[in-house]
Amino acid sequence: MSRGTRIASTAGAVFVVAAVVIAVGAVAEPEQRPAPPRVYSSCLAADTEPVPAGGDPCDGR
Repeated sequence: MSRGTRIASTAGAVFVVAAVVIAVGAVAEPEQRPAPPRVYSSCLAADTEPVPAGGDPCDGR
């Protein structure tokens, strides 16, 4: 095998191995889940006083 043929086959083998590693890495990554929805409240009384069942924490009482 000539030197040029050996270099070409080594470069080809390195390219194939690199392609396989990239393909396996892309498949192995888990899918990202979307972030849970955020809940915003403008009423701070909900954090300081208990609210009866069915009550409105923001009614101002």
